[in-house]
Amino acid sequence: MRRKRWPLTVALILLILSGVALIVWQPAQEASKGQRARSDGQQLIKSLKKGKQAPHTRARRADTAVSIPSVGIDLAIYKTEAGLTYGVLAELARVKANTNPGDNNYVLAGHSSYVPGVLFANLFQLTTSQGYVRNAHAPYRPSDYKGGTGTGGLIYVYTLEGKYTYEADRAYTVEGSDASILSDPAAGAAKQIHLFTCPRVGYKHPAFRYVVQGHLIKVKPTKLGLQKHLDTSLTVSDPTSYRVGTLTSD
Repeated sequence: MRRKRWPLTVALILLILSGVALIVWQPAQEASKGQRARSDGQQLIKSLKKGKQAPHTRARRADTAVSIPSVGIDLAIYKTEAGLTYGVLAELARVKANTNPGDNNYVLAGHSSYVPGVLFANLFQLTTSQGYVRNAHAPYRPSDYKGGTGTGGLIYVYTLEGKYTYEADRAYTVEGSDASILSDPAAGAAKQIHLFTCPRVGYKHPAFRYVVQGHLIKVKPTKLGLQKHLDTSLTVSDPTSYRVGTLTSD
């Protein structure tokens, strides 16, 4: 008489179903995280445009936001690394607590993802005027860059005092320990913005950073900004060099 093998078959089916569920669940969780972060960012931007503080959402601790409409990025900007879960980090806040858009160099760090639309994952799609630029002694991953060469995409940063517009100039990669992107450009040069994240291979984070560099082209003060005499200059004065070690974002 042949022995019944149905318990083994059921166990095998359950194991397969568990594996399939895990494969589906993880990307779904990533996508959900990205949608929540973008929704928070959009709410914050809407409030800032009206001259109001952020509504009572997870973004309530932020008073600055970044928007890159061409690639679907709308995120709150925080000054602590904990905010990387919900948006992006003003990287120089560790050494310059009052870092803000309109600085000689405004630097934003954000997590990436293997799922499109999550935090800074779409940064690789942003068109820059010079395209992907290979730097000497830097990791070379041109396949990460999908933006092409043309009119640089516009990057908007919103505060209660004004709207800052930057144009994306180029993309490149640096070692994770290379803090050169944190330094100000030379006096008289255009004020800059640097946005960076980690390229991802599946679930892995390589030990270098993907960078988009842009320059400030316009500052539009709000009513509050006019009252506070917001600085609308587009060029650098009194540059400073910062060194804070390994760049954030893993």
